Amino acid sequence: MNNFDLRRYRAMLKREVLEHPTLFFGAPVLEALLIVLILAWLQTFVPLEEKRLAVEYMAVLFNGLSPTDMAPIFMLLAIPFVASLYISAIVYLTNSLYQDRRDTSVLFWQSMPVSNLQTVLSKIVTIGVVVPLIYMGTLAIMYCIGAIWLTVMGLSYEVEVAGLGYMFMAALTSLALVYLSTVVASLWLLPTVGWLLLFSAFAKRTPLLWAIGAFILLGLIEGFVFNTQYLANWVESRSDPSGYLILSFGSVFDRLFTYDMLFGIAVGSILITGAVYMRRFID
Repeated sequence: MNNFDLRRYRAMLKREVLEHPTLFFGAPVLEALLIVLILAWLQTFVPLEEKRLAVEYMAVLFNGLSPTDMAPIFMLLAIPFVASLYISAIVYLTNSLYQDRRDTSVLFWQSMPVSNLQTVLSKIVTIGVVVPLIYMGTLAIMYCIGAIWLTVMGLSYEVEVAGLGYMFMAALTSLALVYLSTVVASLWLLPTVGWLLLFSAFAKRTPLLWAIGAFILLGLIEGFVFNTQYLANWVESRSDPSGYLILSFGSVFDRLFTYDMLFGIAVGSILITGAVYMRRFID
């Protein structure tokens, strides 16, 4: 890809992000603000001596420990943000190609030297790579606020705060692991991504209902005709977080190169190809 193409592709990614500020910026920022405000409100009910003991306990507990070893524990703090990210992904994927057709912006993009494949891939890269960075960046800012808050409290209570630095590094390391997990999850769940994009590419209205209804219909047909439930079992297996959860940097390779992962990528690629071809036909 030459430099011009790379700039053009960056512009496409930027366009996707800026056209959905509520999903990609508003949701994580609001979530972080609510958590900070709730914690600030709750700590007003804690007696001063108990707060001093809590800060001292955390400083002693984490002092000298490896941030990498502690990081999986702090990954639990990111669960609300990951849940919000997945909800945003579903909303975005089911409406992205549909919205292009609805507001006829697809005509503009098809008049540009940008292929349907590039357009569809830009939406996948946006939700699988770019948006998780925004969510993790917001969470990192929240962690910084918390670290400053605890440090100020520790200094005011004359508590040795070196351990809080180790805790903060563990929290930031956990964000790297969470980000890697979301990127790997986008590959693990690529069949779902492709399925949603496929219906977003051709449904005249309510693409999410089309996607859900068609999946239920396929399951009923399988059960009625073949008296099996392979589809349901396969979807259940894809819902297992162990297929994409990264708890250490060394496990990335193990998650990416498995039979289940490669098979899912193949199925997802077929569905995405269908979405690319369906986008050629405009209402």
